[in-house]
Amino acid sequence: MNNAEWRGYDIGTRQEKIRSCYAGKPLACAEDMPVLVHTPNYFAFGGKPRSAKYWSDPKVMYDFQAAGYEHHLAHVDDDVVPYFMPWFGTGVLASAFGCDMREPEKQGEDPAIAGPCVQNVQDIAKLKLPDPYQDKWMSRVLQFMDYAREKGDLPVGPTDLNSPLSTMAQICGYENLFLWMYEEPSAVHELMEMVCETFTRWLKVQKKHSGEPLDASHGLQGVWSPKGVGVWMSDDDLVSISASLYEEFVVEHYSKIFTTFGGGSLHYCGKGNHHLENFKKIKGLRAINNSPMGDFVTLAKLVKNRPKGVVIQIQDNVPLDAETYYGELFSSIESLDGVMVATWSVDKIAMEANGGYTTVEWDATETANKTVCAIRSAVRSRLMDG
Repeated sequence: MNNAEWRGYDIGTRQEKIRSCYAGKPLACAEDMPVLVHTPNYFAFGGKPRSAKYWSDPKVMYDFQAAGYEHHLAHVDDDVVPYFMPWFGTGVLASAFGCDMREPEKQGEDPAIAGPCVQNVQDIAKLKLPDPYQDKWMSRVLQFMDYAREKGDLPVGPTDLNSPLSTMAQICGYENLFLWMYEEPSAVHELMEMVCETFTRWLKVQKKHSGEPLDASHGLQGVWSPKGVGVWMSDDDLVSISASLYEEFVVEHYSKIFTTFGGGSLHYCGKGNHHLENFKKIKGLRAINNSPMGDFVTLAKLVKNRPKGVVIQIQDNVPLDAETYYGELFSSIESLDGVMVATWSVDKIAMEANGGYTTVEWDATETANKTVCAIRSAVRSRLMDG
């Protein structure tokens, strides 16, 4: 997992900074904080036009990402660790249970779930464990992974790991899922068991094809992760569920998954502090990857009250006014130990101060460098203030 060099670029120093962050090592200077501002974004949303074959030809996807990383490492002074992401949207797992996936039809679109496949609670009993080698989207992921390992020189990470909770919402539809948690809890527990088992089997198969060990990963929400962090989940729907329901239906299952892979990272956008006690109950939770979307008060509370030893990865898309945004963000945080930034400089999309998005026309590479400077300046000021 410690590939210290890629195409002549030093990767080991970047990995060591991330490893130190996970170890909770205090910052001696602003440059000690890992700052990742991705520019070769694997997703199409908000990006420049790319070939329609991006999702059908593994060479096209691989070449796009490899060229992007080579350009990035040559022109952006940050801590990105390059890897290949076999990207097919957030619905690969849901598609394995029967949800239709919609192929991108125009520029800026990614593959997406077309709708739920479970219409009533009785349909849950009819679901079967998927076969990663038969399901067309899972098998497509494996095809792209195999190409990258055989033909390429980038380390290979997993495809998007939409969480079991969010996958269940795709399978059932949000209204049905949340209603059935009250009216048909046994059926929801049954579905959660099946989805979690499939999630675990699916990730193990991916790691077999990518060559990753169970307990480490190259691309957890875009972040290289050291030994002891082998899985991530994009659990955005936790913001919409009560703490009691999350504890009943989710916590135990995520603990099992995280410990299976040596530890894990949990991503969500927005406000999730009503789950602070639940986070402490998830065994193996090593990182929380959060997009605060301009709510610095909530972020500060998360950083202060997170489970002991958990890293906070701040992810927001690059904001329009990076200097003001990160200045306010870091001034609100009590301690910067175990905190890092992992954001995205997208060609045509920027985040507004209130967390919304707006269209832009800017150079993503130039914007990335300005953002790195703004972050490090804000961290430097925060360290000077004590």
